[in-house]
Amino acid sequence: MNEIRSKARWRAEQDDWQPNGRKIASAQNLNAIRDVLENRGSIIVEHWLYRGASAPERKVFDDFEDFLDYLKAHTYGGDAIDVWSMHDLCTRQNRLATGKVPDLDGCVPSHGAY
Repeated sequence: MNEIRSKARWRAEQDDWQPNGRKIASAQNLNAIRDVLENRGSIIVEHWLYRGASAPERKVFDDFEDFLDYLKAHTYGGDAIDVWSMHDLCTRQNRLATGKVPDLDGCVPSHGAY
């Protein structure tokens, strides 16, 4: 497995950069992510920009290579990446809302193939 090293934007020395810190591209993390994508379903990714002073970007991935491509193309050193198994989080029991889109008459189907 190739090590992923992102482009550098800047480094604030007061943040105490360490060579042995938690890395999203560690073998353990990538193996866990690959396992979920291959055996359970999609992942939800939250990408925090290092010293970005902004809300995180959120993405959903269904393919491991697409996730790796995203890391290589859209991250910079120091960015924080959080990953969740969508299958474990998105259940019928913890839906915030559910419903169907009405047609021009304001009607929705009682049944349907979904």
